[in-house]
Amino acid sequence: MSRRTVVFGPAYLDRVLLVDGPLVEPPGGAPLDQSIEGSWTFGPGLRLVDRAGSTLEITPPDGWPGPTGAVVLQGELGERRGGWQRSLRGLAWHDDLGGMGAGFAAALGGELVSVLGGHDDPTSRDIVARLGAEGIPHHPVRVDGQAADWTLLVTSGPHGDKLGVGFRGCHAAAGTLCGRAGTECDLRVVAALPNRLAAEALRTDGARVRLFAPAMRNMTDRDEPVARFAGHIDILCCNRHEWARLEDREEVAWQVSLLAVTHGPAGSVVRFTTPQGEAGRLELPAFPRRQPPRDTNRAGEAYAATLVSMLLDHGWTPGVSDPALVRRAAQRASAAAALVLDRPVFGFPTAAEVDAALRAGCVGAR
Repeated sequence: MSRRTVVFGPAYLDRVLLVDGPLVEPPGGAPLDQSIEGSWTFGPGLRLVDRAGSTLEITPPDGWPGPTGAVVLQGELGERRGGWQRSLRGLAWHDDLGGMGAGFAAALGGELVSVLGGHDDPTSRDIVARLGAEGIPHHPVRVDGQAADWTLLVTSGPHGDKLGVGFRGCHAAAGTLCGRAGTECDLRVVAALPNRLAAEALRTDGARVRLFAPAMRNMTDRDEPVARFAGHIDILCCNRHEWARLEDREEVAWQVSLLAVTHGPAGSVVRFTTPQGEAGRLELPAFPRRQPPRDTNRAGEAYAATLVSMLLDHGWTPGVSDPALVRRAAQRASAAAALVLDRPVFGFPTAAEVDAALRAGCVGAR
C-alpha cells in the first residue's frame, strides 16, 4: 500500500565494537539494551565509566581507530547498582550507518529529515554518502560550525547486549527543524530527537498518524517532559528500560492510542483501547529463534516499523483498536525483530522474509 512517510530523527555514524562477553554483571541476567550520552577524554586503552563508578574496561581490537581513553557516561549501566567492574576484549569493529531516524526511514521506505553539521564537516559528509548508498531520500537541517553526532556502539553479539554511547554536537545546538515539520504525510515518525525538536515535529499539523520512538534521553528530560506533548502522539514504541524511566508513564499511556513496550528476549506488551472502550493489553513472547543473535542493533526499529505498517495496511486510525489486528501486527513485528538480529550491518528484513518466518514459526528453522 502506497503512503507517504516522513521520518524525523538522527542519522549517525555508528562505530560498532564487538566484544567477547556480556556487558554487565552478573552474566546470565537480562541483556543490556541501552543508549546513553558520553564525553571522551583521550588516553590509552578504552574505559567506560558510569556515574555510579561502574566500569567497562575494553581491550580494543587490532586496527581500532578510537575512541581511546576514558568515556564518561551520563547515567548508569544496567539495573545493578554499585561500582562494579568488568573487563572485556574487543573482537572486531566496523563503521556503519546508524541512528533511529535512518533506521525507520529504511525500514518504512520513507523520507528522512535529520540534523547534520555544516557542509565542511567530514562526518556529516560520510553520513550523507551512506544515506545515498541506502537509497534514503534525505532533507538535512544544517547547523553550521557543528560536527555531526556519532555513536560508539558496543555489542556482545550472541550474548544479546547493545550499548550505544552518543557523542553529541549538532543536535544539541539545533533549536528548530527549520519549518520542515509541516510536511504533509500519511505517517510521521519522530525518533530519538531531543524533546524540544520532537515536540515541534509532533505538534505540527499535516500527518494522519504520528509515531514516537524515544531514546532514553527523551524519557528523562525534565525541561520538556514527554507528558507535555503526549496528546500529539498516536503510537508510542519503546523498550522496557526507557518506559521504566518515564516518571509520569501512566499519564502518558492514557493519552496515546497505542503503546508498545518491547522486553528483548521476554517479548513485548501492547496496550490499547478496545472498540468497547475498555483497556486492552496484549502480552506476546519473543519470536522463536534457533540460534543466538549476531547483533541486537536495529531490533527496536524493525519491531516498531513493522507494527505500524501492519496496522496502517489494515486501515487502523488513531482511537480504538481491534484486538485481533493488534495481535497479528505484534506477531509480525516480533518476527521482523527476530530476523534483524541476524544482520550485523545496517539493513532490515523484507516483507517476504517476514512472511517466510511466520510460516516456519521460527527464525533459522530448517
